Amino acid sequence: MAPSPIFSNPLPLPTEPYRPRRTEWLGVTERAGWRLKLIAIAAGSELPGDAEIEAALEAAERDLPQPTRSGTGLGAGFLILHRGTEALWVLVCWWEADILYERLWRADLGTTNLRSVPPEGPTACVWELQAIDHERRAWIRYVLERPATPDLSGYLTSGPVTEKTAS
Repeated sequence: MAPSPIFSNPLPLPTEPYRPRRTEWLGVTERAGWRLKLIAIAAGSELPGDAEIEAALEAAERDLPQPTRSGTGLGAGFLILHRGTEALWVLVCWWEADILYERLWRADLGTTNLRSVPPEGPTACVWELQAIDHERRAWIRYVLERPATPDLSGYLTSGPVTEKTAS
């Protein structure tokens, strides 16, 4: 059997050891009838700025279904804006009952020209997965464990685990 082409030329491992990245909750906003938590991650010292946040919200407006697929009416999700070492990454994520939907966008550093990443592209990095894990746990705690009386406000105000960079 021939080796899978996906493994024939693996990506090299990073040359630097893992280091926490600045991760902060920026609050909640409403767009296209959805309430969205904003989470910012920075490889350097500067979090994504206002222009990058606005570009991410515009991408979210294009991605978020109208109306929600499940008809739950909760209309909740989150955006992760990650100013990485090679690009600005934007994850548009929304909940439909117990399913998380996600779309990934990318812009060259220093620009807000977001382009949709194709399905065969990456999904998330380890820093983004930390934020996604927090959102999963919060969704279970505030919504799924209490289906008769979901606490959407509790979910929306539960900020992610913040990581501090080494001094």
